[in-house]
This record gives sequence, structure tokens and C-alpha cells, in this order.
Amino acid sequence: MNSNHNPKGQEERIIAETNVIFAEQMKHFKNSCDAIHDIENSLTAIGNEAFRAALLSPGRTVQADDGTEWQHDFDLSKITSICHRRVAGKIEFAIIECLSLPTCETKEVLNIGHNIRDVLREFIRDQKQILNLWKDDVKAQVSEHLAQNYPHQDMSQVVESFEAKMERVISERQSLAQNRSRGMRV
Repeated sequence: MNSNHNPKGQEERIIAETNVIFAEQMKHFKNSCDAIHDIENSLTAIGNEAFRAALLSPGRTVQADDGTEWQHDFDLSKITSICHRRVAGKIEFAIIECLSLPTCETKEVLNIGHNIRDVLREFIRDQKQILNLWKDDVKAQVSEHLAQNYPHQDMSQVVESFEAKMERVISERQSLAQNRSRGMRV
């Protein structure tokens, strides 16, 4: 029997094929969602640790690409660190992203402020926006892949299925974070 006679079966096969092709991206996407969720869940503890580190240890010096110098407190992830510096007698915190590129290393200040919890909240908010952009980018890649491999066929259901899968990953993490934070002051 030709799969063209069974549109539902063909759609399921294409969804499975697409999931395999984009599995690595989905894995990285899920890991990023998990990392943001973990930071969000540990915001108070991370804030306390950063504040304690700023008071107790000068840390190694990190020079950001904008020329500002910071004292490294600890790594938030593989590519981000919480750092501090003293400005007008106050402690200022920053989240700095350090990327090792083939031609150079970049150190960009992502978020900055005197209240580490506010800096972390802003970082989380920014990262969630990046996740949504990433989701849209992957959706476009899936659409392009399907258009190339299945020209003149309506693959909107397959694209919607993949997008829904990514939305579930985001919403599951947000739901878990909201349930944990109910009744807790951060």
C-alpha cells in the first residue's frame, strides 16, 4: 500500500523523521530550558552565594569587552559567570557571558545592577525571550526542511506538531517554577 493513500500514516512518519533530524537541537533546547529553570528555582541561594563571594573574595579579574573590570565570583553555567565590582562604595553585580570563538574570546556584560536577585531575574527574563526566538528559528528550519523534502505538500501539521513539542518543554519548566515559588518569597 502506498503511503500516499494513508495521509495520517505519512504524517506520523514525517513527524518521526523530523524528530530524529532535529533531535540534537531539541536536546540543547531542553537543556537550556532546564538550566534556566534551575537558576530560577535557586535564585535566592545563588543570590546569597554571589553576595557572600563578593564580600569575602576578590576573585580573579575579568575584563569585559566594553573595558570594564570585574571580579569573578562563580560560574553560573558553562558560558556565564556572576561577577562584581565596587562602584562608589557599593557592590555592583553583573552576569558576564564568555564565549570562546575560533578567532577570539568575547566577554559580554549581559545584565548589571546593585541587587543580585534583580540581576538574576532580568537574566532569566532575557533567557526566556531567547528561548522563544530559538523556538521560532527551529520552527523556520523545520519548515524549510519540509518544504525542500516534500515540495507542494501541506506540512503545516508537522510543523505545528514540532512547535507544540517545543512549547511543552517551555511551559512545563515555567509551570514547575510557578508551582515551586507559590507561597515562597524570593
